[in-house]
Amino acid sequence: MTAYALAKKGVNVAILEGKDPSIAKVCGGGLQLKAIRILPFGIEEVVERKISGMVFQRRLRDRFTRRYGSPVTYMVNRARFDNLLLRRAQEAGAIMFLGEKALSLEPAADRTKVFTGRDAFDAHAVVGADGAGSIVRRAINPGGIALVQMGLICELRKGAGNAHITEDVFIIDWGTVPGGYAWIFPKEATLTVGAMVPRELAGTLKSYLRVFLEKEGLKIKDERILAHPIPTRKLGEPIASGWGVLVGDAAGLTDPFTGEGLYYALRSGQIAAHHVARFLTGGGRLLDYEDEIDMGLMQEIIMAGKMRSFFNTFSGYIHNLYRKNDRLWYAFCEVLRGDRTLEGLRRTRTIPPKPILRYLEKFTSWYEAREIGRFKNSTAFK
Repeated sequence: MTAYALAKKGVNVAILEGKDPSIAKVCGGGLQLKAIRILPFGIEEVVERKISGMVFQRRLRDRFTRRYGSPVTYMVNRARFDNLLLRRAQEAGAIMFLGEKALSLEPAADRTKVFTGRDAFDAHAVVGADGAGSIVRRAINPGGIALVQMGLICELRKGAGNAHITEDVFIIDWGTVPGGYAWIFPKEATLTVGAMVPRELAGTLKSYLRVFLEKEGLKIKDERILAHPIPTRKLGEPIASGWGVLVGDAAGLTDPFTGEGLYYALRSGQIAAHHVARFLTGGGRLLDYEDEIDMGLMQEIIMAGKMRSFFNTFSGYIHNLYRKNDRLWYAFCEVLRGDRTLEGLRRTRTIPPKPILRYLEKFTSWYEAREIGRFKNSTAFK
């Protein structure tokens, strides 16, 4: 997204792409409507399914289905979606160097040298959009990102064995592993299945996913299961320097509740393009990018972390609320669509006085951490 936006502004942009962009990516492929709304071009050609409902399941058993009148999420094949973004960036004037993976950087006073396995590139500004294992992040933020969750993902080909899976709903299991959940996302020719848990519980991931799928009448046989880290930034962790910025997963801009990162990648890419363009013309600092992220996207991420702790502490109560409370269900769908913020979701219930709210936030954070510790020491899914 950054490459497209900068190229449209007339900036000379080089995209260093280490792998064939048509190779499957580790991604659930859920694109929220709020992400589609900020794109300056259509993506209908890569949309495979429109999701308008969810099957909520708690602790692998108690389940119900809820539907919304309009799509809440659009399912895309990540490789096709990335190819579309690359194509639009190239049409705008960006140049892609395929097979040139950034391996190291050498910042200097007026430009940065980026070394690949084949060559070296000089850049006045570097944008690290190279994912959770970002080389650029290691230079900008050597301390790394403190909060990391672990995920597993797998693509199951559609066939007679999974024909019973409904095409326009997600299946979500939560409350089984503290701080984690498992899912089934339907696409055109595949079902994307996966699970996410806190890093401390990574040893439970594969067993949890298998048990969840077996409950749904599905089995993983020869399919390739991909593991991936999901980093989530905390305020104060640097994402900008005098020579470069980080966007998306490289910056740790992911939702700690759901693991969703596409919206944050697209939006941070747009914000980065604005500040890089100003920097290149002498009108601003790259550090201004970090300030804007802190005041905007990071506030959403912080709220998502609080909501995750609250949901995990009171999972039974909230599960039943979603089952019975239309107002809360519609508000949740509006958050997914981008019609309402997470803060707005919280306001669908009466908000207690601030001292009580602060106590609740501390309590739910403590409770979630305690449950993660207990689960780690148990024999569940081992």
